[in-house]
Amino acid sequence: MTSLQGDIVNRVKRFPKPSQAAEALQPVFEAVSNALHAIEDQHGENFQDKGRIVVTFANVSDADKIEITVSDNGIGLDGDRFDAFCKTDTPFKFDRGGKGVGRLLWLDAFNEISVVSHFENDGRLYRRSFKFGLRDTDQIYEEELTEIGSGSIEAGTVVKFSGLRESAYRGKFPVQRATIVKHFGSHFFADFILGRSPNIVVDIDGESAEFPEEIKKLQVEDRGVASLETEEFGELNLASFICLKQASANFDGQHQLHLVANGRTVTTRKIDGLIGIGRFGSDSDQVYHGCISGEFLDARVNQERTQFNFDENIVDQIVKECAEHVRTNALHEEIDRFDSERLGGLREFIGDYPSFGFEEAEALLTRVPKNAVKDEQYAQALIPIRIRRDKERNQKIQSIVSQLEAGEDVPDNFAETIQSAANEVRAEEQRQLTEYVLRRKIVLDVMHVLIRRIRDRGDDKTDFHLEETLHKFICPMRMRGDDPSRVESAEHDLWVIDERFTFTKYFSSDMEFRDIIDEETGRERADLLIYDRLHGLGAEGEDPLRRMMLVEFKKPGRKDYSERYSPLNQVSEYISKLKNNEIEDYRGSRIRIADDCVFYCYVVADIVGKLDIHTSTWRTTSNGRGRIQPLEGKFRGVIEIVEWADLLDDARLRNLAFLDAAGLNFKT
Repeated sequence: MTSLQGDIVNRVKRFPKPSQAAEALQPVFEAVSNALHAIEDQHGENFQDKGRIVVTFANVSDADKIEITVSDNGIGLDGDRFDAFCKTDTPFKFDRGGKGVGRLLWLDAFNEISVVSHFENDGRLYRRSFKFGLRDTDQIYEEELTEIGSGSIEAGTVVKFSGLRESAYRGKFPVQRATIVKHFGSHFFADFILGRSPNIVVDIDGESAEFPEEIKKLQVEDRGVASLETEEFGELNLASFICLKQASANFDGQHQLHLVANGRTVTTRKIDGLIGIGRFGSDSDQVYHGCISGEFLDARVNQERTQFNFDENIVDQIVKECAEHVRTNALHEEIDRFDSERLGGLREFIGDYPSFGFEEAEALLTRVPKNAVKDEQYAQALIPIRIRRDKERNQKIQSIVSQLEAGEDVPDNFAETIQSAANEVRAEEQRQLTEYVLRRKIVLDVMHVLIRRIRDRGDDKTDFHLEETLHKFICPMRMRGDDPSRVESAEHDLWVIDERFTFTKYFSSDMEFRDIIDEETGRERADLLIYDRLHGLGAEGEDPLRRMMLVEFKKPGRKDYSERYSPLNQVSEYISKLKNNEIEDYRGSRIRIADDCVFYCYVVADIVGKLDIHTSTWRTTSNGRGRIQPLEGKFRGVIEIVEWADLLDDARLRNLAFLDAAGLNFKT
């Protein structure tokens, strides 16, 4: 009979090569895992107290001269263990997750490997030493086995690695102490946090870190181990820990679930979005770490214990099930407080944007991501739901209409169906109206406060920007409404002046006349010029403009007009540039201004000081506070001075019925 023979060299060549620092350290981690098993075998239940592992890194920045030693006081390589070492894919430690290939990773990574081990046999102490290399034959060479006298020497093993061999390892092996310590703590996190580790010292060029203390000192509270019975994955054990935020410094995200196989962390997933909460605790400095283990994971880890042999979506399912358990059990108190705060924030959001209030706030909270705390996050989650609801409602109404038009027999509950659809439409209209009116209320309330602030400052020049702010609240400055490159910024609130201008598109705000009038070179600019042919002042078509509006905004409370200033002169100068001329829009079309165009001109100002004197001969408006002057001679139209208070009062009156319907009121 003939046995198959393995090809060690080709097998090692086919191993996956490291693509990141953690994978480049895997051969060292395998040596540490062997040391942990040896200590457990030697010291039994006392392995945590009596065991000791020292990992020393020297010359880490030089791939040729790097030396790494892993020493332990474990059971040593006795006869059985040495036989297992000499056999690939041995089942010797299969029940503890050993795959029998860890030492082959040593051959893949390092140029030279030497092993010195002391062990007891029948009360006698022996020393075994050998070298281990990547060869076609005789991979174990220079082997020595000697009996030594009893003394201070204790059982244990020292494995020494020298020089990195593969370019992949040379390129990915970490050279920074912090990086090595970080990955060391991450890889054995489950052992350290679960208290399954003896003392381990990691020394890097003379600077050392001690485990599990590096991890345990970050632990705030052990919240126990829960057993989760799952249909697809069998029994999973979830150990939960509250840690200081520094425990997550080397991970992506705040809260982590570590998937553990055979006592080793295989992969870690952040669960911030699944549990929602950020850092918690009295100082907001605590995070969650959980360790998931179970037979399902033990049986499906690859031979290098770096990945699971199942699709990534399986990992996602396991993590989601465990994260939900964390929310409802391990962190239920913290989550309850967090969700209570979120509910308050969501209610405020619905108050500001009533169209999203299509369900009770408690129900809506279940529809948004668990970590949603901002208005934008609420809106992003609820907009698709609102669209679906609107679509379903419209389909229901269309179905009713179709039934009635077709003369079909209707069911007994048809009246209820119609009433239900009508109620849904009415409720949606109310929400939309409330949101629409609420925005208008905010605009007018802010303008009220802003005007009062400017008046109170008087002649103080330091708040000059507030005047621009007031203008911008009504209409953005230094732009044209038909500029296609500024569609979003062209949104305005010209309804404050007149409801007909709610959807006005053709306007210029604080633009020089030479930028809007064909062949004009003057740099004068009107605060606001409205020439919309589609919405407000005229009909659609090719006819010349026969109506235009000019608006000038003056600082609230201003008194210091010059002796030569006259609203009539200012407006007349503007009209002379417009009349019989052409406005060129951004599409290249020319809009001719008719010779008999009627100009509606408004000056929004407080009629005090010199302005009161200069317009004292004008007629007063119907409320007795404004001033009005018809344009005569070559010009047709009217100039009206409207006080800021009257502008706001008129806008409020126009919207009062809507506010009453929405249960709102203006600031006084």
